[in-house]
Amino acid sequence: TDQELKADLEHLHEALQKDSRELSTFERYTAEVASGQLRWGIVHSDKFWKENVRSLEANDFKILKSLISLLASEDEEVVAIACYDIGEFARFYPNGRSIVKLFGAKDKTMHLIEHPNPEVARYALQCVSKIMVVNWAHIRS
Repeated sequence: TDQELKADLEHLHEALQKDSRELSTFERYTAEVASGQLRWGIVHSDKFWKENVRSLEANDFKILKSLISLLASEDEEVVAIACYDIGEFARFYPNGRSIVKLFGAKDKTMHLIEHPNPEVARYALQCVSKIMVVNWAHIRS
């Protein structure tokens, strides 16, 4: 019937809008990492990482490797955000802890724990904790 067709089209339209919005969010993140100018926002959130963590697999983890290289940035806000994002990758990606260790992120963030900027030091410590902790669900209970 016409009503069923209309309902199906509306459902399809909503689904496409949602997929388009998620894609553009990940594209925004990719561009931000490529520019080296990370800034706090929706692409640096628990929700973003839960939805997009698998997207970092592309091109042999090219975006993750770029993110790890930002730990050497002169911009302290970029370094703090990179620590946060690396920790979220380690937390949400299956075997993410091993992958970030393999790419040298653990050692780099360990050195940042003693950073003179307290924000950088705090996010570095949180990142290392996320890399080291095996079962977050167990810790919370």
